[in-house]
Amino acid sequence: MSQKDLLVLFVTLARRPHSRCVSRSIGTTFVRSVSSQERTQSKIILEQKARESAKKIPLHLGVDRNPENRSAISRIPIPRGVKGEDFTPAVLSRPLGQPNPPRPGQNSPIDKRSLSERMAEFEDYGNALQRRQVYLRTYLRPYFQEWKRLEHHKGKSFQSNPRLFRRDKALYFPNIWGQTLSESGDGPDGGRDTTPALKGKISIIGMQANEWAQEQVDTFLSAKDNPELQEIVSRNSPLVQRVDINMTKDWMASLLVKLSRSRLRKKIPKERWDRYFMIKLPRDIRRGLSDETRDAMGLLNSAVGYVYLVDSSCKIRWAGSGHAWDGEVAGLNAAVGRLIEEEKALALPKATPLGGPSIPASANYTTIRP
Repeated sequence: MSQKDLLVLFVTLARRPHSRCVSRSIGTTFVRSVSSQERTQSKIILEQKARESAKKIPLHLGVDRNPENRSAISRIPIPRGVKGEDFTPAVLSRPLGQPNPPRPGQNSPIDKRSLSERMAEFEDYGNALQRRQVYLRTYLRPYFQEWKRLEHHKGKSFQSNPRLFRRDKALYFPNIWGQTLSESGDGPDGGRDTTPALKGKISIIGMQANEWAQEQVDTFLSAKDNPELQEIVSRNSPLVQRVDINMTKDWMASLLVKLSRSRLRKKIPKERWDRYFMIKLPRDIRRGLSDETRDAMGLLNSAVGYVYLVDSSCKIRWAGSGHAWDGEVAGLNAAVGRLIEEEKALALPKATPLGGPSIPASANYTTIRP
């Protein structure tokens, strides 16, 4: 049987209602209690609803998530995975992120819904179909797929965009919920949202899941590899800030990170503790930073480090991945300087009627030119 036939078979099985599906059992009970004509009409209506629900879920979310060798949402070229492939990461040409502004509470692993709301979602046939396809995709995904892609330029997913994405075209950085290194605690839920920390600030965000990814992020942001950026951040504080997001893929790695908090506090300056987030990548399709959200923001490989430049409205204006290539560090510094100028220009008209700037006077706006 060919690969195409297997794909059709698995997708067909994923879309076929299970004999114990709640929606199917309710529909069957109803049909048995009516006349023959009404039974036929009800069956047609149920089949139409099932087809409409299936159409809402793209085919590539079934088994083959990347049939065109591009990421499904961000459309970034990815390796095909064939032996001897010569793959070169493409220059980022499309804005990354989500179309809607982030809100605190989104992508949180904590389920605050009532029991009736949970039951309503569980009994919904469309949601059951989506869960089945996502679980099937997860089961069929090669275990070493992400590590295999490290063979191509050390896992670099894309080259950074040469210029800032326009503010009116840029997309939003999603809200992320996680624990921090803050000594004062993270609230009653044991965690914080990133959106309140990002709003009103220019944020340079580094995302990594291991020491290898941390080394990649450091090629962009560390004082050793990019001392100019450290000077920009210190001169323009608190307008410009550094944010770190440490990702873990399973409960064991998450536990090890929590146990090493004291070691992390020794390595990271105290003023950054409340902006160092520790999150666990979820297996659930609804809670946490899902596959679709990561795809939209260009985070295609959790074994690789990523850097994002986010403006005061939480929009992604620049992004980098893997080890910094020639020109990318200078491009990041120039992008930060250009964004500082832009934020200053946006703040001045609002401050004129009040007789003074709305941004603290301690913020020293510096222009960095390549």
